[in-house]
Amino acid sequence: MSGSTAEAGGRFARKQAEGARDWQAIEASPEFQELVKERRSFLVPATIVFLVGSIGYLLLSAFAQDFMGKDVGGIPIAFLFAVAMVLLTWAITFAYLRKADSTFEPLEQKAAEAATRTTAGSAR
Repeated sequence: MSGSTAEAGGRFARKQAEGARDWQAIEASPEFQELVKERRSFLVPATIVFLVGSIGYLLLSAFAQDFMGKDVGGIPIAFLFAVAMVLLTWAITFAYLRKADSTFEPLEQKAAEAATRTTAGSAR
């Protein structure tokens, strides 16, 4: 671009040079790997539970209309399942927040400290 006020290499090249981080070394660090493992150990089961609930609800709504239309105490089963899906979402969110505060946050701090050490070591 002629007439541009950007320096040679652009602003992204300048930021790269200022805060040069070795992302591959950070990713390979044991602290980061532990964080990824812990997050995955929570997220995979939580995702499976949510997907089974959601897909199960959709399949029941589509193929078991007689069952979903039955009343329990004057309330259709479909409505009870819908409320259960909302409660499941809240439960998973609450569980994630507790796990994030108790487990993920300390691991994030350790990974950030390791990244700082890695960056400081590569700047020398």
